[in-house]
Amino acid sequence: MKADDRREQLLEAAIQCFAEYGYKGATTAMLAKAAHVSEPVLYQHFKNKQELFVMLIEQVGREVMRSWRHAIAPLKSPMDQLRVLFRLNPATTDPRTRQLYRVIFMAQAEINDPRIQAALREHYEQYAVFLTHVLKKAQRTKLVRRDVSPVGLAWQLIHAAIGFAFVKPLDIPGHASPANVEQTIGLLIELLAGDNSTP
Repeated sequence: MKADDRREQLLEAAIQCFAEYGYKGATTAMLAKAAHVSEPVLYQHFKNKQELFVMLIEQVGREVMRSWRHAIAPLKSPMDQLRVLFRLNPATTDPRTRQLYRVIFMAQAEINDPRIQAALREHYEQYAVFLTHVLKKAQRTKLVRRDVSPVGLAWQLIHAAIGFAFVKPLDIPGHASPANVEQTIGLLIELLAGDNSTP
């Protein structure tokens, strides 16, 4: 197997392993076994478990950015773009990334691991930059309220998405029903629009 293909295989297998055992619980032996390779093969591609996990975070970030850009490319209205993005929470909509985000949320407790913390910061910051860009466009066209910082709005949307993703796996009746999700999206759109007459 080519090196790039092997690395991809190891990263894919790691998602399931981390999801099952958590970041702390997964060992390199478990990660190698999940990928049907020996530990020496794993170490040929990744220095350690931390490096593999950081690369996984980076890869998922790139995939989400590609998915978001592709989804909103045909849409002219920034507000329509936001509506689409609200439905593309990577922590809940894609079964594959949903597993990884459960691990990412657990890994946020690794406050003594500066490399993981840095990777997570960069991961969320790229989302904030992307959303800020869309929100600025919406503000310029007077579709989104202009009395609030677009950066602040972007982070509030990220907070809402993370909060939703934390609670959804608990399967609370009615919490994530399609009707409630659509109602929440409608409310967010209303809050963002505010009073468009604001100078």
